[in-house]
This record gives sequence, C-alpha cells and structure tokens, in this order.
Amino acid sequence: MKNLGKIFEDNWKKSIPDHMFYYRFRDSASSYYGGNDNLRFSITNIADCLVFNGNELFLFELKNHKGKSIPLTAIIGKKSKEKQINDLVDASCKIRVSCYLVVFFCDVERCFALDINDLYYFLKNEDRKSIPITYFEEDGIEIPIKKLKTNYRYDLNVLIGK
Repeated sequence: MKNLGKIFEDNWKKSIPDHMFYYRFRDSASSYYGGNDNLRFSITNIADCLVFNGNELFLFELKNHKGKSIPLTAIIGKKSKEKQINDLVDASCKIRVSCYLVVFFCDVERCFALDINDLYYFLKNEDRKSIPITYFEEDGIEIPIKKLKTNYRYDLNVLIGK
C-alpha cells in the first residue's frame, strides 16, 4: 500500500497540464531504508519535482500532513533537509526560478504553496516547533482542490498557469 505522501505526489503529477514539462526526482536510497541518511552513497535532491511551463522553472517540495500545523521535523528533520532549504533559497534567486513548499493538509482538505523564502524567514525568525495552517493562510497561496472519489486534483493555475 502506498503511503499518503506518495499518493499526494501522484495526484500532484496528474494535476500538471499536459503541455508543461514535469519531472519527479528519484528518491534517494535512504528513503528505502526507513530514512537512514548514514548510507555511504545516498544522494539528496533539491526538491521532489520540477515543472517548466515554457517561461519559468518551478521546484516543489511536497508534503502531505494530518492536522492543522506541520512540525518542523517533517520539513527540516535532518541536516540534509537544512541544506535542501538553503539550496532552494539559492535557486529562487535565479531568473525565472520559483521554489515552493507545498503542503496538503489532508484532515481539512486544503492545500497551500509557501514560497521558499517565506519558509526560510519563518525558520529564522519564529520560535516554534511547527508551522500553523494560519501562517499558510496569511503568507502562502491556497491551491484550489477538486475531490474525486478517492483522489484529488489541484488547480495549479494559481501557481504555474501564468
């Protein structure tokens, strides 16, 4: 049985318009061994996937989470995750590159994209152990969803349909 994160990633992919280029980075070997980052040749990816709409490159880190806040350990639990966020911040400084943390709060069936720079600001300036959904409501972009029988589709025009 697939975990909820993989189901979210599949639903995200199916929401990308056909005329846009989509690529999902391969999971590192560590993800197959319970998240063991001590593997000798484990690689880390900058994000879960990328989308190119013809004008702009988008890098997305995707998270599916139950509850009304997401723990920081789910976002930056390991040193490699801190490096990943720094790499995404650096990438977002390039021309026509946008980077987002996308969180689907499955309990409330709401999805938000948070610019990686807003995430970085939160991590550096807030003394919290989780990011509440209200932060996403105030500083993020809500992505409209359509519920199918068991899956979802995300209206990505608010992000990449420019």
